[in-house]
Amino acid sequence: MRRREVITLLGGAAAAWPLGARAEVASKRPLIAWLSGGTAQFSAGFVDNFLRGMRDLGYVEGRNFDMVYRFADGYGDRLPALTDEVVRLKPDVILASAIIAAFAARKATSTIPIVSPALADAVHLGLIASEARPGGNVTGIEPYVEGLPAKQIEFAREILPGVGTIGLLTNSTDPKAPPQAQELESLARTVGAKAVSADATYLRISMARCKRWRESALMWSSFFRPQCS
Repeated sequence: MRRREVITLLGGAAAAWPLGARAEVASKRPLIAWLSGGTAQFSAGFVDNFLRGMRDLGYVEGRNFDMVYRFADGYGDRLPALTDEVVRLKPDVILASAIIAAFAARKATSTIPIVSPALADAVHLGLIASEARPGGNVTGIEPYVEGLPAKQIEFAREILPGVGTIGLLTNSTDPKAPPQAQELESLARTVGAKAVSADATYLRISMARCKRWRESALMWSSFFRPQCS
């Protein structure tokens, strides 16, 4: 898949349609499927920004392309079924909001182009062959860089030089979380600290847990840092 072709495809677009509408409305416009592990409410701002950016480029939703959406509401185990539904709609491109959605989409199709703004650790997860030559049907932005966990530990020790315990809030349904957590735990030991992991999806972390972790250790999240009051 050529990146220029994907960008051109995305540039032909825009209108928010429910998933079922694809079967009811005959349309020759390109179809973009938005796939997210989060909620519709959490994703609303990102969707609005995407559609606004498309309009800035001269592409109006409903006139140049259609959109369909699937949200897992924070339950990663729902993504395979949701992705299968999306693939059956035969979209021209799948826009995966983050790595967890891109991973599920790649398992479901090797032909439909998949674009993601957050392809964290895509090489190690097998989504792309390399940054220079991705190959396959997945492309996007890769914010994760090698050596980042070590820098996180370094920052933690600079903020609290005497810290003995570093808390890691992870989401085990996120494919990139376990290997990153293991790397952080190993790095913590090299500086004489202990890393303790707790598994919680970013949408189901209780405020009590946030408070307890904040009081007992420095908190780093491998997916999203929860908002604690």
